[in-house]
Amino acid sequence: MQLKDRFNADVGKVRVLFIGDPTCPPCRHGASVIQENVVNRFAGDKLAVYVVWVPLLNLQDPPTLQRHAQQCAKLIPPGLRVTHYIDPAAYSGKKYGPILGVPYGSPAWDVYLAFGADAHWAENAPSPVYWEHQLGGMPAKNYLDGPRFAEEVRKLLAKIGQ
Repeated sequence: MQLKDRFNADVGKVRVLFIGDPTCPPCRHGASVIQENVVNRFAGDKLAVYVVWVPLLNLQDPPTLQRHAQQCAKLIPPGLRVTHYIDPAAYSGKKYGPILGVPYGSPAWDVYLAFGADAHWAENAPSPVYWEHQLGGMPAKNYLDGPRFAEEVRKLLAKIGQ
């Protein structure tokens, strides 16, 4: 199932979207932060996590991207609440670059987005309720902080009684 379809099928759940490059050490660290602070912390069925791997640093071809992404799957293991995607054209990053204000018209990557239960992906990608990143040139107040990100996810889950 494509990301947009899965996102819309999960309306009613809090959704977390991570977009990262599997060859990027900070992205791999960020994936571990989300696993530790979000996936491990919130056990209910009202949370969905989407991990989207894009080839932005080393411009990997699709088979190489797939191989690197499979190696990184241990950082956030796929399961009932976690779905991994390979995005060789960085489609998701291109959609979120303008929404997040990534400088120079670059795609978004190394970003961590939280969406409320009512978010819907229509023609345009939905704006997150909360987001963090590990990029230069972006707001320092939004730099990835696992406990702070988890608290924002907790607030969203509390709104739906989870």
